[in-house]
Amino acid sequence: MTNDALAVRYRTIDIVTPVMIAVAFGVIFLGYGAVYSLLAPATKVYPPVEGLLAGVWFLPALLAGLIVRKPGAALLSEVLAAAIEAALGGQWAIGTLISGIVQGLPMELCLLIVAYRKAGPKLAMVAGALTGFAEAIYERLAYYPMFRASDTIVYFVFMIVSGALLGGLVAWGIVRSLAAAGALNPFAVSRELRGAKSSRSTASSRNLS
Repeated sequence: MTNDALAVRYRTIDIVTPVMIAVAFGVIFLGYGAVYSLLAPATKVYPPVEGLLAGVWFLPALLAGLIVRKPGAALLSEVLAAAIEAALGGQWAIGTLISGIVQGLPMELCLLIVAYRKAGPKLAMVAGALTGFAEAIYERLAYYPMFRASDTIVYFVFMIVSGALLGGLVAWGIVRSLAAAGALNPFAVSRELRGAKSSRSTASSRNLS
């Protein structure tokens, strides 16, 4: 069996992990949706500012993709999280499922481009930014047809920045923390992080000697 075949072969844990991420974030999303309601009086003054909050919605796909690194894991986690949020009474109903699909695909694309072999902060931030761009297109058409050209540009910028930072960078921070705690030992990303830490320690020791 080739290395490429081994890279995409699913283990039970590769299915369970995206599902667990989805269940956790499905509940979190319900609460995060309430944040939007609380901030509604402020965001009504300038609706594009909502784009700054968007990155959190992208976390299931980003986390599942970074950790599992198998075809479909990111999309599964994001869509399932959206379905759970909708089932629990999320305020955007069927639109939540559409967003789940839109938000899951960019991470899948990024992992496909690197042949599922890399998972680092740069990939996470690029995937988060692309997710913000894709979701901004959908939301502009579905929720904000009243936006002027200037509003649309600002909204896209806010969504992309939030996707890169609140999405990608936060996701990578969570992955690093989980790996340090030993929770990701079955996955390649944990071994890579340990290897990078070992290499830095060796280099530091050489510099001191």
